[in-house]
Amino acid sequence: MKHLILIVLFVVSCYKIAAQKDVFIHINPSFNEAPFELNTMYIGNDGVVVNFDHFNYYVSDIILFHDGGVQTNVSTNVFLFTPDQFGYFLGNYNIQDLESIQFMVGVPARLNTQSGAEAVDISSYPVTHPLSFQNPTMYWGWQFGYMHMIVGGEADSNNDQNPDAYFEMHNLGDHNQHTIQMPVIETHTNATQMDLYLTCNVDEWLRDMPLSTVGVLHNETGLNETIMANVTTYNVFTQPTSAGLITGSNPKFWVDGVTIHWTELAYASFKVYDLSGRLVSSGNLTGDNGSVSLDLKSGNYFVTVFDSADRVTISKQCIIINP
Repeated sequence: MKHLILIVLFVVSCYKIAAQKDVFIHINPSFNEAPFELNTMYIGNDGVVVNFDHFNYYVSDIILFHDGGVQTNVSTNVFLFTPDQFGYFLGNYNIQDLESIQFMVGVPARLNTQSGAEAVDISSYPVTHPLSFQNPTMYWGWQFGYMHMIVGGEADSNNDQNPDAYFEMHNLGDHNQHTIQMPVIETHTNATQMDLYLTCNVDEWLRDMPLSTVGVLHNETGLNETIMANVTTYNVFTQPTSAGLITGSNPKFWVDGVTIHWTELAYASFKVYDLSGRLVSSGNLTGDNGSVSLDLKSGNYFVTVFDSADRVTISKQCIIINP
């Protein structure tokens, strides 16, 4: 009996080790659905030509919801996202299927300014820490604290398609942080790595901002308050349609909107279940490559794919988006 218990404990231990995965997050910056880059001219939502020389923001207090509502708090408190650094290792966790993510845009009040319960002098942080000194600076002194988001560049002020008016919007204040929660689909990169791909739509973040006349604003009210509210007013943080791509040696399968796509499948069938376990759709996936549209309402579903011998090859939670 003693040996049996030891064997069971060993098997359970091995299962838990095997279930652990390195989890990474990528929030790729985008402008008008194109990769965002500094020193590149774009046309904003208001039709004004704009060019950027900096765009940085903080993301903090990430929480991952997975496997039927399990909550995992990411151990690292704060990350700094820039046009050159937008992917981070979140940690090694026992996660199989992500359901949603919650995060704060900005620096938490407890770490910010003189009143923060966990605030320390900026010089106390190691140089590699996101709350240490940055270039351009993300800190406005002990009294005012950290800037949650900074953006600057030039915008066209006379409709000659030449960005000429310099602007800066550097956001302060302990009431301007905003929390985002959104459903997500993870990518199983391999047996031990899981990647979460999101998009930061810079054009949506800057919507309704008169960049050609705003000048230099370092404050926590007015337009700087509005621009931070934009992260919940508009679709600033989204997930690309390719994020549900399941990759393995074979096969490949993903959902885009209301359409199932597949490659490298000689023959398969599928069944779609809602979150209560009710079968809501089924069909065949014929041909090596193809797609099929689903007549379903927007929401979270479980999609299971079977091979020609009716063996499960993929079982995946997906987000169906019906415009």
